[in-house]
Amino acid sequence: MPLEENRPMTFSEDKGEQPALFDENITLKKHKRKKRRKTKRARVKASVADILSICDMTPDGAFSLQEKKGYMDIMQLQSKDIYSPSTHETEYDIMMMAKFFQSFSYDIKIVSMNFPVDIQKQLRAIDHKIEKNSAPLYERFLLKKRQELQFLETHRTNREFYLFIYAASLKQLSEYRNNCRRYLGRVAPLIALTEEKKLDLIYKLYNQNSKL
Repeated sequence: MPLEENRPMTFSEDKGEQPALFDENITLKKHKRKKRRKTKRARVKASVADILSICDMTPDGAFSLQEKKGYMDIMQLQSKDIYSPSTHETEYDIMMMAKFFQSFSYDIKIVSMNFPVDIQKQLRAIDHKIEKNSAPLYERFLLKKRQELQFLETHRTNREFYLFIYAASLKQLSEYRNNCRRYLGRVAPLIALTEEKKLDLIYKLYNQNSKL
């Protein structure tokens, strides 16, 4: 049988359209569906009390932290003049502070905050002298002194330093507090604070534009 030469090869196409193996639209839709399932809206806290790390105050004046993360206490560091002491005294203070940070390995934080100058006592004394004064020249001096005190009250603040101490239990907190007193006694003695002062500090810390 003779072979058919030079006969063109023909290919038949299926009339029905076959779906593509990788359809871009279908892939994108599936990806969006999965993304919607994975991403959930973060739950908004119900109140400010849920955001703060502090939840309560203990009978001895310390603070208990949220989610049973331990306790915290605040003590004030007594500041000192760093310009008038001699070089030897300054070097000694630096050495003692460095020794404290090397020896005390537990969680602490030093926070500095500005507070208005409290001069109500001085103003009352000046007002009393002005009422009792009978000399015109001395009255002018007293009025000028009163203006200076009012300026300080309005435009000046005191910078105070506080030590925040953290512990897992109240017993540990008391031990850490005593250790800090012992280490810092000669450099920056620690001052115990009243409960009212501690609450004012917490309020000021979370409302820094407010005035106490």
